[in-house]
Amino acid sequence: MPNLTLYNGPNSPFGRKSKVTAIIQNINVNEKVIKVQESEFLDKFNPLRKIPTLVVNDNQTITDSDNICLYFDEISSNETLFSKENYWEIMSVVSIANGLMESVLERRMEIIRPKNEQSKNFIDKQEIRSMRTIQWIENNWANFENTRVSMDQIAVAVALEYTKFRFTDKWSEKCVKLKNWLYEFNENQFMKDTIPREA
Repeated sequence: MPNLTLYNGPNSPFGRKSKVTAIIQNINVNEKVIKVQESEFLDKFNPLRKIPTLVVNDNQTITDSDNICLYFDEISSNETLFSKENYWEIMSVVSIANGLMESVLERRMEIIRPKNEQSKNFIDKQEIRSMRTIQWIENNWANFENTRVSMDQIAVAVALEYTKFRFTDKWSEKCVKLKNWLYEFNENQFMKDTIPREA
């Protein structure tokens, strides 16, 4: 097994997605939680200075959470999280879940700016997009299989949990299928072990 260092933040949903994948696939990762804005050293690995960033054997860098998850899956001897039977469906749902994470994150970054610099229009746009996306998942996604975990399940669960963490859980009033599925999915130890560390 290669020497793996995962640079991550304390509550990044993309980092959590990567950590969950590592746990499920039994990949030993040395996680280093950093503050991106104070981590100039990361530039030599990832010029975008984004987390998560995975460094392999101190000489290879894998960026973007999807690539990191694919890498963990590739080097694992466990059953794949990316079933070939419905690979493109899985990847499409993962992309939609990623978009939900991004909208909630962008809303968060906007509301912590000084009041006089905030854009209400931008905040409203992200909130509408987030709720619309969750409703779409409720209406169109049906992979509630509890006996076999897949990458779309991980991405959807992390995205919904991050929405609850940073925005709202009001979506659960109309999205009962997702609410009930998420409640059960959160009982998995890999979800309990990766709960965000700070508010």
